[in-house]
Amino acid sequence: MSPLEKPLAELAAASEELLRLLQRRDPRFLEALERRDSLLRQVSQLCTSPETPPAARSALERIRQLGEACESEARALRREALEALSALDPHLRFAHSLGRLVEPAEAALIDIEA
Repeated sequence: MSPLEKPLAELAAASEELLRLLQRRDPRFLEALERRDSLLRQVSQLCTSPETPPAARSALERIRQLGEACESEARALRREALEALSALDPHLRFAHSLGRLVEPAEAALIDIEA
């Protein structure tokens, strides 16, 4: 077993887990992303040799594909969050308007609204 095989397997597993969490919209994806980034840095340091074995190259290719899928899911999650926030805006303005209607009038020297 080469010193690269175990970290590559861990990186592939972490990438798959990250993708699953993103697809389920699980907020734990942030921890999975940090773990994957840490493993990716570790593997990158090990892959400096020009004689990287073919199995390692194919594992790296699979990890690259998983990374692209994760990026796509993260972009979709961001779009969903932006859409949800923009959908809330009219409701928030309406609630604010209702709140102003039911608030007791403040005593003032001059009633400008009258």
